[in-house]
Amino acid sequence: MKKLICLILSCLMLTGCNAAKQQVNYTEEELPYGSTMKSDKNSYSVPMTWDRRFIDDEQIKTVSDYIAAIQNNDPELYESVALPLYTEYQVQKVYGYQNTAELVSALHEGLLGQLADDFKFDMVLVDEFSLDRNAGGMQAMLKLLDDISEDGKFSDTIQGAWTLTLEWEFSYNNEEGHGRAENQYLYLFRKDDKYYCCM
Repeated sequence: MKKLICLILSCLMLTGCNAAKQQVNYTEEELPYGSTMKSDKNSYSVPMTWDRRFIDDEQIKTVSDYIAAIQNNDPELYESVALPLYTEYQVQKVYGYQNTAELVSALHEGLLGQLADDFKFDMVLVDEFSLDRNAGGMQAMLKLLDDISEDGKFSDTIQGAWTLTLEWEFSYNNEEGHGRAENQYLYLFRKDDKYYCCM
């Protein structure tokens, strides 16, 4: 009888172990953002790390080009990926610049002051990713864009809106040193089948 009880208990324990193992098996689609990160140092304007399940190649290229445009003080590249409505608002209403080139130069100089002279991005990590239009930063940005739009509500014309929380890793060209800047928020929009950024 004792042997029979031991045999039954052993079977129950094995069944319990197998059930526990099954509970921790998740499909890739069920995993949260950040579980399947991909790094690419060569394919984009600046090195990027992101979760490939949530952000596609066209989106990450747009983000990379936007950051590279500021890093390299490149107004032509900036205009190709920056949200035109917000760029025009910054140039004309906020700063009173003559053109986009002055805005990009100011953004570049601002990064120099925030980071260091002669910096370069070693990696841009998309640390968080949100589709929530009611989140604080995105909600405020959409309200601003709706308010300044002269062609109806901007939020009614877009095909998507995403908030990306970035972490910048950079190094100095003029000395041996590295740094990091966290919680840099970037807003990505899809309008007329094209992606645009603003910060």
